[in-house]
Amino acid sequence: MEEYLDFQPMLTERAQIKQRIETDAGIVQQEEKLRQVTLNWWQEHQQRLIDLPKNKQLMKLRAEFLQTFEAAVRPIGLLDRFKTMGVIASWWEDAYEVSADLKRLANLGFKGLIDSWVDTIRDALEDTESKQSGNKFDALSHKIVPALVPQYLQQLEDAEADVATLEQEKEAFEQGEEGEASEDGEAVNFVKLLEEQLKELKYAIKDGQKRLKELLGTDRKKGSIKYENKQGNDTTDLEEELANLQSMVIPKEQEIAEIEVQLQPYKEILERLKEARKGVRELKGLLVKELEAASAALSEEKAQGLVLDLFKADLLMQLERYVSEHRQMVIAAVENWWDKYKVTLAEIEKEEEEVNLQLSELLKGLGYV
Repeated sequence: MEEYLDFQPMLTERAQIKQRIETDAGIVQQEEKLRQVTLNWWQEHQQRLIDLPKNKQLMKLRAEFLQTFEAAVRPIGLLDRFKTMGVIASWWEDAYEVSADLKRLANLGFKGLIDSWVDTIRDALEDTESKQSGNKFDALSHKIVPALVPQYLQQLEDAEADVATLEQEKEAFEQGEEGEASEDGEAVNFVKLLEEQLKELKYAIKDGQKRLKELLGTDRKKGSIKYENKQGNDTTDLEEELANLQSMVIPKEQEIAEIEVQLQPYKEILERLKEARKGVRELKGLLVKELEAASAALSEEKAQGLVLDLFKADLLMQLERYVSEHRQMVIAAVENWWDKYKVTLAEIEKEEEEVNLQLSELLKGLGYV
């Protein structure tokens, strides 16, 4: 008798399939086994890369890597022959220009390869033509940067984190404590409102302040109250004008002072943000010098270890890409089975029986049965 498989009872939704497969102990164990076999293969065959600057046998190395990697990995059974060979082929040809790097390694050696990476970064940063055309080069994305100058990179990340924190403080201040929204649903800029009020208040008292300055001038300033008193003229009207102006100007000046007090922390945030951004720019400007200094300080042995670690990381990334693609295929297949077979034959027959019963009762009610 033919047996049928069913989904586990605890699997109640299609969305659960992906998470269950990705966390399944057997799948995780098999993927880790594949990774460990790859690491063992690398440990056994990395000497071929070490010998490359001496023998310069690139194509022979490629053929050997394809053959030995397949022989080591295929027995695991997770990837088929084509995908297994695809890991090495992709690592060699496509990923991170490893093929070009291996050619440089054969010609320049390990330290020479690192120096060439530094030269590439420097040339790209100095390429004004590319900058003008809009082709922005992200020097920090080059794999040699975190490997060669991790402390510098950490310092830069900390500086950029400070900028991000200050930008958040700036945004929070602009939103205000209440975080109010306008009628159209957009967030109200608290700082902008205060600055507009400040501008309006200053404009409103501009002429009044000018006139007050004239009235309160010294006895040598023509038009001032003191000047008119000195001349023996009646200053009653001027003093009344002064009182009226002061009653209008002084309260608004107090409002201005209060708003400026409210805005002072924001101004301080802007100043700190300006300095923080300046610090980030200065640090980025030091990248090439940091790389050159670190490269010059490397011994041949350390340069060799660094390059091999980077090549290994590239290979593992390619392996993970193929494994991830395989995992997604499995997930898609199971999801397809779910779409087709989640509703069992028994459930379909039961539903059909209920529909037929309802139809029979309907026909009876209409007098057909």
